[in-house]
Amino acid sequence: MVADTGIYITWVTGAILISIAMIPIFKPPYARISADGFIDMFRRYWAHMIVVFSVYLWKDILDGLDRVLMANTQLDMTFLVYSVEGNTVLWVQEGLRSDFLDVAMTHFYVMGFMTATFASFVYPIYFDDRHMADRVSLSMFWVYVLAIPFYLFLNVKVTGNYVEGMETIAYDLTPEIHNWFNRIDPFTNGMPSLHIGLPFAIWLSMHRWDEDGRWARYRIFLIGFILLTSISIVYLGIHWFVDIIGGMVVAILAVNITSKTHEPVWRLADERLFTRRLARTLDDPWGSMKSSLGSISKLVDPFREPGKNQTGALIIGLLVLTGSVLLWDVTHQRISIEEAESPTSASGSGEWLVWVEDSEGVVSITAGNVSSGTNRSIGGQQWAHPPEVVTSGDSFVVFNDYRVDYFEHDGGSAILLPALREDSADPIVDIAIATDSTGQNHLAMLLGNQLKLIDTQDGSAKTLLLEANSSVVASSGPLIAISEPSELGPLVNITSIESDLTITIPLDPSSSERTDQSIANSGVTLDFHNSSVVELVMDTNWLVATVDVGPFNRTILVDTLSINQTHISNPRWDSSSPSVGYGKVAFLQVTRDDLSASGEGEDRNNDVYVHDLESGGTLQLTFDEEVDQSQPQILFESLAWIQNNGKEGNEVVLHLFTDTIEPRNSLLLQASILALLPLIFLWALQTYGPESRVTLQV
Repeated sequence: MVADTGIYITWVTGAILISIAMIPIFKPPYARISADGFIDMFRRYWAHMIVVFSVYLWKDILDGLDRVLMANTQLDMTFLVYSVEGNTVLWVQEGLRSDFLDVAMTHFYVMGFMTATFASFVYPIYFDDRHMADRVSLSMFWVYVLAIPFYLFLNVKVTGNYVEGMETIAYDLTPEIHNWFNRIDPFTNGMPSLHIGLPFAIWLSMHRWDEDGRWARYRIFLIGFILLTSISIVYLGIHWFVDIIGGMVVAILAVNITSKTHEPVWRLADERLFTRRLARTLDDPWGSMKSSLGSISKLVDPFREPGKNQTGALIIGLLVLTGSVLLWDVTHQRISIEEAESPTSASGSGEWLVWVEDSEGVVSITAGNVSSGTNRSIGGQQWAHPPEVVTSGDSFVVFNDYRVDYFEHDGGSAILLPALREDSADPIVDIAIATDSTGQNHLAMLLGNQLKLIDTQDGSAKTLLLEANSSVVASSGPLIAISEPSELGPLVNITSIESDLTITIPLDPSSSERTDQSIANSGVTLDFHNSSVVELVMDTNWLVATVDVGPFNRTILVDTLSINQTHISNPRWDSSSPSVGYGKVAFLQVTRDDLSASGEGEDRNNDVYVHDLESGGTLQLTFDEEVDQSQPQILFESLAWIQNNGKEGNEVVLHLFTDTIEPRNSLLLQASILALLPLIFLWALQTYGPESRVTLQV
């Protein structure tokens, strides 16, 4: 984190220094430069600063909201943009690609943008050009406001994360830069490009209101900056050409709104009038209050005899209310299972989630149906320490080093007792549940270099000898996957309980040469030769393996039919705890700030990610820097995980993949829709009737 912060501070400092250094070049002809000007501008233009810099207060909130909204709704419009542009952005990157441009364009992309926006705002207020300062600052504000609905509801991914063969050069230049971008950018806010929208709005404002040409040289500078920025954002694998057009359109709209709003806004927010109003209020509080009430009354007067403007305002208000309610429910699709008071582990399959609790040394196990909301206690001999749980369909096993209890859900409500208990003389390394073609379950117990298969119906068993000690086992139907180390790297052997056929799949934990070299350049050694599989899960023809490559783990998705392999986790960051089912893969990932660190500590909490098997996209579900997640479990239409809330303890969180509307909000939405019917009719009468205004008779 220190390294990432250092890079940001360097960019900011550089932008400030460059902006100050350019003052003699772009100052108005009449102006003089003095150190007192920097102090004076804070006194004269503090309200302008609040307007401009307020966007940074709610930008992080909106980015987080956008991430949650994207994760819940997958409102991805990138395919529409790609259908228009195709690979044109790729042609630019491939045609201009060089190591020098990689470095130069990356720093220009960040520091150049900071320089242009900082200078554009500071120059007018430093030289006390209130006429231009009013309009430039307000145009910058409206650009951000107009971009909000696009960022929330028109998600467009960066080109390097969508176009095959294209790289996100800026984001991957160094591990430190990569980490910094991942913390501040959701990578789905491509449309519109504010790197174009902001400077173009500033240029357009100056072009429109610079009556005496005092900012002529700076306008020329902005044109050159916009052109170079347009090339850089395409070259770096960030924006589409359509994003540039979108930025220009937003800028034009922002300047038009500024032309209609700058007078009333600054009549109210003029810093010069603030002290007068304050003095008047202190001198005559009652008179000031009466004046304020009178102003409010004037605002309400038009609504006593509403015209089309007032009716339109009510319609817009109801639409905003409806949209806000929908947005709230869509972004709050998580519930806490209150019955799980102190969970230590959990495992789920289908509609069932089984969790283990340890309360003051007393171990209890509960099976909950997430669809019906009913829970059932799990019986059997008491466990001295919290055991592990593995689920499969309507069955699950609870086990520790030497004991296995097997259970089957039977639809009852009483305490569920084990259908089978198995004690082992050898330590149990891992366990899975396989199902033959008749529907009969078999326990696959991994005992070092042995695999013991137990028929859950009659308790009969057979043992298979393995060529090497294995650490994990997984199953799907009759197939069983077993990890195995080798001189060439990790292997996974897939066999069947109904045949002797075995398929060996070598795993490749390496990433792209550029990425691995970037990690190596940071002083971290990746050990692919001695890498090993530490976690393994299966579902139909999909295999998901977590491979330890030395400093961290990587999660690999394997299509067992084609043997194609895909890294679904970020190759720079630690990942763990995969779960697969219903067309999705869930896993944990740690956003690393220091690749050389061990990965432990409060600043390296796990977040939950979901990979869609059909689309190939990966979404981050949680964004909690102070909260740690563990053991995500794919269920039917939902995802569960254990959330560590620090001193408040653990809880089981259920995330719904299907959007639901709260009953109270549903009533509000229904009322809003019914209210819109007469309002729209009234607005139509007021707008297109023989009279321009319809007076309501009370």
